[in-house]
Amino acid sequence: MRAFSLLTIAATLLGAVTAASLPTVRETKCSHEEVAYTTYIGQDKNVKLQVSHCDDELLRDAHGSLVTSLTKRQSSNVCGAPCNTFCWTPAGGPTTSDCTVIADALLYESQNTGVLFNVDAFNTSTNKVTMQYNTCLTYFLNQDFNTLTYCRTEWSKLVNWLASDCSAANGSSGGLCVATDQRWYVQ
Repeated sequence: MRAFSLLTIAATLLGAVTAASLPTVRETKCSHEEVAYTTYIGQDKNVKLQVSHCDDELLRDAHGSLVTSLTKRQSSNVCGAPCNTFCWTPAGGPTTSDCTVIADALLYESQNTGVLFNVDAFNTSTNKVTMQYNTCLTYFLNQDFNTLTYCRTEWSKLVNWLASDCSAANGSSGGLCVATDQRWYVQ
């Protein structure tokens, strides 16, 4: 049941973002991903949750260079840690109501499983947690070399925020929030 403890993740809202705060970030995709565990969460068990390993998804800038230099650290709780948000253009992202279903499932799990969850270190089989409902997909990626603890309630807030502010109605197709220390991000 170790993978079950990874059920939900939360991200922190609203760090002030300027063009100079981080390099231009492109939408990230994993070219090689191995799924370790799949289940369904939420009151209606309709949100697909996958725990996986993405071996090459360290955040890179628009030129393909690593945005972060990682150092060995102790395991830590990053719930409530600030992150910088970015939206992608052109428009055409997920349906906001689909993302609300994921956000609600995260809140349901926080009440029934617990607020906190762990995401294993980078280069392990479970360093990425993905949730999907219809058109909306979100994930938490640990880029640190140690396990991170996050909270489902914050991830829920971030999913709702990104779904509304980085929506087609605002000329975007989704977005992400990168931890200010760049140890993790939610897309």
